[in-house]
Amino acid sequence: MKIYSYFTTLLFLMAPLTVAASLAPDNNKTRKAKYDYVMTVDRSAMAVVDSNVVVSLQLTAIQDIPFAQSVIVAPELIDTTTLRKAEFPLIFINSRNQQIYFERDLKNEFPNALALQKKNGEDLHIEYLRTIKYESWMDNAVLKVKKKSCACKEFKDRGEEIVASFEKKKETPIKLFPVYLLPPADKSVKVRHEKGSAYLCFVVNKWDILPDYMNNPSELQKIHNSVNIVKNDSNVTIQKMTIEGYASPEGSNSHNVMLSEKRTDALRQYLQRVGMVKGIRMEARGRGENWDGLLKYLRENKTIPQQSTLLSIATSSADPDAKEKRMRSEAPQGYAYILKNVYPSLRCTNYTVTYTVRPFTVEESEVVFETRPINLNLNEIYKLADKYADNQEKYYSIIRKAYLLYPKDSYINLTMACLALRKGEADEAAEYLSKVNNCPEKTMNLGIVAYLKGDVEKAMQLVDQASRQGLKEATQQLEEFKKLNKKNN
Repeated sequence: MKIYSYFTTLLFLMAPLTVAASLAPDNNKTRKAKYDYVMTVDRSAMAVVDSNVVVSLQLTAIQDIPFAQSVIVAPELIDTTTLRKAEFPLIFINSRNQQIYFERDLKNEFPNALALQKKNGEDLHIEYLRTIKYESWMDNAVLKVKKKSCACKEFKDRGEEIVASFEKKKETPIKLFPVYLLPPADKSVKVRHEKGSAYLCFVVNKWDILPDYMNNPSELQKIHNSVNIVKNDSNVTIQKMTIEGYASPEGSNSHNVMLSEKRTDALRQYLQRVGMVKGIRMEARGRGENWDGLLKYLRENKTIPQQSTLLSIATSSADPDAKEKRMRSEAPQGYAYILKNVYPSLRCTNYTVTYTVRPFTVEESEVVFETRPINLNLNEIYKLADKYADNQEKYYSIIRKAYLLYPKDSYINLTMACLALRKGEADEAAEYLSKVNNCPEKTMNLGIVAYLKGDVEKAMQLVDQASRQGLKEATQQLEEFKKLNKKNN
């Protein structure tokens, strides 16, 4: 039994397979056959990547699916001697109504399945890429595709084919070298913000803060909680607190501007008077009518009556009072709806506590990471992850949380792509790489993605490009890819 190294993979069997007539009969007959459920296996491949078996299939469903029926494709690895097997998630090829049924009633039962609707008269091209944990018995296994039809929960076998197996070669399997970059040391001051919104209630045309009025107790408590989160953290220094008040676009604009300014300033005075923000520099701004908030609601909620008319008026260049008057007269139903359901949420006060965070050692970072991870910068998180370089599960959990904190960062997306490639997840890696800035490491990893998807020529071109840019791992990877040519010649 071979022990595969951390970045080792068995060579994909990339050549298209010849499939039996039961799966791919004469194309002139395919659309007439009623119960053959014709499809072709255009490409199939298996490989061991890291500690997983990666299976890749390209199928084409040719025959139309009758009403109220599905065709279920069941890929499985099976040792034909011992009959030991491992099943992969199913592929459901559905008629239109069966697709609706799957989404409504079967999705929870088969959460990992691939469910697709076959449109009449059109070929359905299916890309399928899945992984399972590698076990030693799989060295002698073959990839089998079983086909069943289903109507009213009655399943019928519709044939099966062996479509791939591991290549039995004595040569050393080629190695993969996915790469990532450490973020540079960040010596800048860490500035963070604790944000929230409060929806305080006021007596009509008044601006006094009434702590016990309607829902004000809970809204004031929200502000109190946000301030305390920062005040009680000994690792930070509060710089200031900003509050910005908004009014809804009901009534005259000048009156609403005045209301927003007085109500925001009244809140500032109240917070200072009760000692909630003692020692914190305060900034209070009245922002007038909340047209940005209204536009957001109108764009995102197409069920609002007369939504398009309201949106057209709201985005016009007219002054605020003219726009409100037009909405009342030209879209009375829509205006009545937003007056009742949208305007109350536009009368809000947004608050932000701005603070700075001190640097942390690796030992301190471990505690902060579990309590306030946002107070760490990426460089501190990477140093913490490096402490667990020999613990794959712990290392991955730290990097994964870093990704959730900084989902748009180029460095963390490059690292997530590297981890995905170690598991053989080509599509997942490609998604992360789409958010990475251009660099030799990105080019290198895109080459490995191409290789895992079966495009060896493109893989060699990309890796060669990264090698010419000076990436030493790319030079190593190129030597590994060259072994493919020697094996194929």
